[in-house]
Amino acid sequence: MKAQQIIYTWDYHHGQATRVIMGGLPPLRGATMKEKQDDFRNRCDYVRTSLMQEPRGHKNMLGAVLTEPATPDGDIGMLFLSPQGYFEMCGDSTFSGIAAVVDSGILPYEDPNGQILIKMDTVAGRVDVHVKLRGGEPIAITFDNVPSYALGTHTVQIPGLGSTQVVLGYGGLVYAFVAAREVGIASLLDITREELLEIGTRVWQVAHGQIRVPSLGDSGAMAEPKPVDLITLWEPLVGECGARVANFYAPYTTGRTPSGTGLAARVAIEAAAGRLTKGDIYLHESLLGLRFAGQVAKEGIPRADGGPSGVIPAITARSFLMGTNHWVLHPEDPFRHGFIF
Repeated sequence: MKAQQIIYTWDYHHGQATRVIMGGLPPLRGATMKEKQDDFRNRCDYVRTSLMQEPRGHKNMLGAVLTEPATPDGDIGMLFLSPQGYFEMCGDSTFSGIAAVVDSGILPYEDPNGQILIKMDTVAGRVDVHVKLRGGEPIAITFDNVPSYALGTHTVQIPGLGSTQVVLGYGGLVYAFVAAREVGIASLLDITREELLEIGTRVWQVAHGQIRVPSLGDSGAMAEPKPVDLITLWEPLVGECGARVANFYAPYTTGRTPSGTGLAARVAIEAAAGRLTKGDIYLHESLLGLRFAGQVAKEGIPRADGGPSGVIPAITARSFLMGTNHWVLHPEDPFRHGFIF
């Protein structure tokens, strides 16, 4: 076998697939997680495209890179990948990456039926992760997210759909929430896939292109306002505290899960509006029926720019190991570095 590079991954899913890179990378340089991400981008971005894009991945593939922590008391660092680029924080990949850390024994535990705390460094900041074990297996993962904030409302004009109000929130990424009925969707369960992708793409393109919000988190790029990362079409869950959601993070690309950072942003919005208090559970349900649970872990979190205070949301889900892989990047393979089609 002739190979330029062999990369070892563990693949997990909870509706959304995350490929966790366990070996085959050089040590990443940098004193901060942003510097480590920049080093990965400069020296190893081809690894991202090779494993996230076709033919080894697909347009909905997510990725996690395990690194040394960037803080003195940190246990692990984690970077987040997608076919299009990088996320400062990603709830889906946190669930999968932490499951891999536990399953692989990278971080040991004493009680196979107890709970462990993992201090994880991300580009967006410190995230404390609580893992519930049963027989040594992580059966529930809860991450106390980075400080999350409600960012107000904005009105946009969407071609073919008219004037639409979006509600903005930050939960590690910036989300624009749009009620499904506002864009002519009577039910997210009854709309065709093609119609949903078309409407979601129109909303994402306008929100991403026109809206700018204050930079938040620990990325270091605090001076310049940033665009919306994702849009969420949503409708209320009948008889329950929560919403059914469809998240778009690129044109014609909707996530399979409720989104951990999206639920964190929603918890911040609901808390700021007085509709969610500490101890209450707020649910997000994906179109596959998968549910994440969110609640307020801490209130009164100040904003660096002096804006309204936020919360630390706690988001809970479980991720399942699908398999382990050794990926070969053959020097004569014309698509060894991936493609998007």
